[in-house]
Amino acid sequence: MKLQDLPDVIDINITESLARFSNFEPMYVKYLKRFVDEPTYAALQASIAAHDLKGIETHAHTLKGVAGNLGLTTLFNDFNAIVQAVRQGDEATAYELCAAVDPKMQATRTALSQLD
Repeated sequence: MKLQDLPDVIDINITESLARFSNFEPMYVKYLKRFVDEPTYAALQASIAAHDLKGIETHAHTLKGVAGNLGLTTLFNDFNAIVQAVRQGDEATAYELCAAVDPKMQATRTALSQLD
C-alpha cells in the first residue's frame, strides 16, 4: 500500500504530518511503520487489565502525542478522550473508551503494516 492510499482506509492527515517531518516522506513512513509495534499500547492494555488509572492516563497521553504527530486523527481524539475521562474521575467512561479504541488501533496497525 502506498502512503497516499492510507486515507481511504484510516483517518490520517498526511499533509500536516509530512510538514512535521520536513516533507521527508521516507522518514514519515518509517515512523508510521514503527507505530505498528508501538510498545506503549501494550503498556496501556496492561494498565487497563490491572485497573491502574494512573497508568492508563500516562500511556493514553503518550499515545495521544504519538498519534497526533503521525496525523492519526481518530486515534489522537480517542486517546485524548481517555486522558480527559481519567482526569475527570470518570472511570466507567475511561474503560468504555479504552474498549472502543482497540478495534480502531488494530485497523490502523493493519493498514500501516501494509505500507510499502
